[in-house]
Amino acid sequence: MATIRQLMRVPCCAGYVSRFHLREFCDPDSIGTRNPWLWVGDLTDGSVKRRAPKKIGIRPDLFDGPGGFADSDTTIESFLANKVEGPASRVLRDFCSFGNSSVTIPEPLMRYLAWAASRSLPMQRLEAEWAAVYGTQLNTPTIESPPDGLTRATVRRRAVRLIHPMLGETILKQTEDPDVLFDAGWIPDPTDRDNFLEGVHIQAYYVQVRWFPRLRWFTLRPPPDDFFIIGDRPVGWGVPDCLDAPPCCLRDPSAFLIAPLSRSLALVGRNDAAPWSVTPTQVNAILTAWSHDWIAGPTSDCVAMNTRKSLRII
Repeated sequence: MATIRQLMRVPCCAGYVSRFHLREFCDPDSIGTRNPWLWVGDLTDGSVKRRAPKKIGIRPDLFDGPGGFADSDTTIESFLANKVEGPASRVLRDFCSFGNSSVTIPEPLMRYLAWAASRSLPMQRLEAEWAAVYGTQLNTPTIESPPDGLTRATVRRRAVRLIHPMLGETILKQTEDPDVLFDAGWIPDPTDRDNFLEGVHIQAYYVQVRWFPRLRWFTLRPPPDDFFIIGDRPVGWGVPDCLDAPPCCLRDPSAFLIAPLSRSLALVGRNDAAPWSVTPTQVNAILTAWSHDWIAGPTSDCVAMNTRKSLRII
């Protein structure tokens, strides 16, 4: 049965960066007001403007699809709202009161960060870039088997738009054997919404059950007069010589993952247990490098400084 929104054809502006997460980066001067704000830097033109969290990081109907759910009537949008964002929003504020030490991440926050790491629009662009660079290597033997939950997943057939780094694009028909095309280097086009949602669903599960449990976690706090920022890729990973490496780089001993949780707390995951010497300025520079369109933070100065640095890099 169609929903009321479907019958009325009213688009839903889904957030690819959650509003409750963005609120943790609001300007301290706005806390307690009726409509708190934060400062947003446009990485295209360098402008910095004041915005409400509800007006940042949204895209109409972005998650209005079943993703990897076997039930085609279930949507990623409803799952995120009820099973991911709701529980995480209740634990984030309490978690942000912890100090600079090794931490145990509450399961609802871990699940949210796995989705935040996988569902952002920059990830869609990166998936397309990785497909172009690594697509012909996808039919090589894997280092380890996928998580058990993926190997037990229900097979669902549908028409799928595929791309190839040299041959362009084609449509895999519902009745065709996908292995023939996959073995030839074709992969699902990550810019197609249905493909994107399935990929996001698989990636979020993979991140949560495979990569996160292997990392050693600790928190970072800036000095009283400094702040962390957040960007349109709110959780990122990389290695020292490649910040846009695919998630398999998290096997590397030098790999790191950074998730800014608030203006005064960042969560870091690493394979190396040795102390990590990094400043808030360096963390913000990395977060800016991961972002594609915008960054946001609690003061116009800290956002403007990193926006200008991004423009100089470009």
